[in-house]
Amino acid sequence: MNNIISLKRGKWVAGLLAALVLTACSDWTEVEPVAINEADIAMQNPALYAGYLENLRSYKKSVHKVMITWFNNSNKVPLSRADHTDVLPDSIDIVSMMHPVNPAQYELDEMEKVRSEKGTKFVYDMNFEAIKLIYEEMVADMEDAAPEEGVAMAEIPAFVDFLVDTVNQILPLARKYSYDGIIIGYKGKNILHMDEAEKQLYTTYEKAFIGIAEDWHERNSDKMIIFEGYPQNLLNKSILEKSSYIIIPSTDAGNSAKLSYNIMAANVEGVPSDRYIISVETVSLDKEDVKTGYWADGVTRAVTGASQWVMLNHDDYSIAGLGIKNVNNDYFNIARIYRCTRDAISNMNPSPKK
Repeated sequence: MNNIISLKRGKWVAGLLAALVLTACSDWTEVEPVAINEADIAMQNPALYAGYLENLRSYKKSVHKVMITWFNNSNKVPLSRADHTDVLPDSIDIVSMMHPVNPAQYELDEMEKVRSEKGTKFVYDMNFEAIKLIYEEMVADMEDAAPEEGVAMAEIPAFVDFLVDTVNQILPLARKYSYDGIIIGYKGKNILHMDEAEKQLYTTYEKAFIGIAEDWHERNSDKMIIFEGYPQNLLNKSILEKSSYIIIPSTDAGNSAKLSYNIMAANVEGVPSDRYIISVETVSLDKEDVKTGYWADGVTRAVTGASQWVMLNHDDYSIAGLGIKNVNNDYFNIARIYRCTRDAISNMNPSPKK
């Protein structure tokens, strides 16, 4: 591969790692349903606060409905408290850092503090569709430049080679920055609609993407893996048994019936039915966007409706919890920071009645 191709390929891989790997409130946090003002109690009664943290860590080890959030940490110089992970609701179990490469020192310090004190785990995403999109954009860029720079199109890397190289750069981030694991994102294609040639192609993709991740997990068993996507589309479903949770994307859901449909579509032979999590969006900060984060009625917030649905009886499968995309948006609330996130946690894990 000549230098031009190498440089362009390096630019796109760097862009992928940097951007994808795949935005006036009171400032206090608490573990639901226990109401404790952390800022006050930590200073005024350290012993009581230490007991609170011990109970919090025990809670996260107990059987409960799990909360996973995606945190937009693109601002490496924080602009407000919304850019800090230490003000996230204490009861959040797992936080996926949306920009995991080269975290600032304050991010590393906060992650370690929140992990050690509150038992919160920090992960990041590795998404097949995002890598494929970046590759397609890279190829288009190279094709445009080829006539001017004398680049032979045959020298453009095959997607599988690009995929392998990219995955091998993404996975080591977990060890390098002390993340607790990764979320493996893969939607794939409906198996029923594949001919033999397509099956062979997607088998190759899965071996390159998921197979490498499985091998990595064998050598890094202290790191958790979570699957996100459409498990019914996997030709080889072995990764699912090794996954702590199976996240079913449900940002398309406009009501509880659609949530049920998404799970039933995924609940096929070979897919464990005891660890499903649904993921929904927060409300957009764009005042002109009146659809993102709402159900079809235009009133019910997806986070609220989904958390209530999680607690219903589900005969053929178990719902392990809820995932919230772009959780930072929920910080901005006049009455209480992260109000909807806190309410969702309380909905899923109500306090015992006395």
